[in-house]
Amino acid sequence: MDAINLGGRLPLLDPASLPTERKAVYDRLRATMIRWADQSGFESMTEQGRLIGPFNPVMLSPGIAPAFLDLQDAEQAKTSLSEQTRQVVILAVGAVWRAGYELYAHAAVAHKAGLSDDVIQGLAAGALPDGLSEQDKIAGRFARQLAAQRRVDAELYRAAETAFGTQGLVDITFLTGIYQLVCGLLNAFEIPAPAATFPAPPRPDQDDGPRRAKLTTAASFAPKSFLENLVVRHDNSVLVTCVTTRELFYVPPWSGAAPVEPICLHRFEQLPTGVIEIEPDVFLICAGNLYTTHESFIYRLDLRAWEPGSAASPELVFRFPDTARAPNGMCLLAPGTALVADCFASLIWRVDFQPGGGGIQARIWLGHESMGYFPGKLKPEQPGVNAVRYAPRTNHLYYTSTAKKLLMRVPVAPDTLDPSGPPELVVAGRMFDDFCIDEDAGVLYATTHRQNTIDRVSMDPGDNSGFTQSVAGDPFTEALIGPSSGAWSRRSGDYGKAAYFICDGGTASPAPGGPQPAKLLWVTF
Repeated sequence: MDAINLGGRLPLLDPASLPTERKAVYDRLRATMIRWADQSGFESMTEQGRLIGPFNPVMLSPGIAPAFLDLQDAEQAKTSLSEQTRQVVILAVGAVWRAGYELYAHAAVAHKAGLSDDVIQGLAAGALPDGLSEQDKIAGRFARQLAAQRRVDAELYRAAETAFGTQGLVDITFLTGIYQLVCGLLNAFEIPAPAATFPAPPRPDQDDGPRRAKLTTAASFAPKSFLENLVVRHDNSVLVTCVTTRELFYVPPWSGAAPVEPICLHRFEQLPTGVIEIEPDVFLICAGNLYTTHESFIYRLDLRAWEPGSAASPELVFRFPDTARAPNGMCLLAPGTALVADCFASLIWRVDFQPGGGGIQARIWLGHESMGYFPGKLKPEQPGVNAVRYAPRTNHLYYTSTAKKLLMRVPVAPDTLDPSGPPELVVAGRMFDDFCIDEDAGVLYATTHRQNTIDRVSMDPGDNSGFTQSVAGDPFTEALIGPSSGAWSRRSGDYGKAAYFICDGGTASPAPGGPQPAKLLWVTF
């Protein structure tokens, strides 16, 4: 085996010239780890007796190395985990770290422990293959989420505790920590595997998975039109709220050719924000004095008998309690029940209504510290909880908190439609505005209004590695400035593949050339 570059940034230590303390570590490794590697079927030493992989840097710290090796010995001898489960955890950690040598070595160990080649390949690629037992899938998810996000959400913790018990969770955590240290040594010193057994698992911020989204302008609005929310009608026409002009626009169905012309349906006395369809062609619209007196209202718009070109008159049907500050994003939770994000009250309202949108009652559905904002500290003022979307297959409500750069979710009890557990983090670090959910693929597409991107995020917190994959806007493009909200096309076969997104052209954060026309975009994934 060629020893060139196998030490990465470090030279491979010559055993013949080692000082006494380092020689003692070398001898211990030769008698234990290197013998284990030979039995497992992976390379750990050159023909000249020089150690490779993590074993080379370990010798450089002879005062710490024995204690670390003692911990490894104790974990392996005293753990409550099966050997298959241990290898699932180790490979899950290696995939998060993209540590080639660790994946190379433990592919051999996992094979000896009874895992199939397909399962090993899947784990090394960052997946949880179907060939795993349900218990081992839980262990892999636990280790992956802990390594990637530095925490474990409540739902996964409960499942893991049921599967492994408290000691089992401690043992998984010990093992995860040990191999994070191993992977840290490998990556810090760029130590390669002696054979390219696996391609490096793709990072979610690289374009190795979903292709870049294609953006096409379906309609243009005047510059400085702050387009806030949209809803797609049954014929694929679109209703769009505009905060700066206090207008509700109708956009005819786009044919795929030249952009269509938006038409103002109504001008409100307040700033219109959220809009949802509660029955076919019946809509509820939030509007309020968000930045002044904070009075907040719901309007009902019935377009069942409406024809383009005729008048449309939303009806005021509800005034929020005085505790409301800025109702904004809306979603339908079930027939007769909607949720509304209140950006500046830092809570979510539950709105119950009768068929047709009458008899409205509202109460606080949930308040949480994640929904807060920073009054007066960000200019323009950035909202707290902003968008809400419900995923009925998994009974989770997803929400963004823009100022705090959070995407969260909370479980929903299907019988009461109230929260059934605490909110948990999905991913952090981006100023997410709104999003649309693709439950078939288990992902959502979220806009970052200040960062000018559309990002693809897994709905499962355990599948997010801390990186975010932008499918549009990175690198920057003037086609996508100030994106705010998105909604799937209603044409057959378009779900998960084509959506409308709105962007304000830089009203809040102008491009170097100043605000551009606001747009309704047709986006294909």
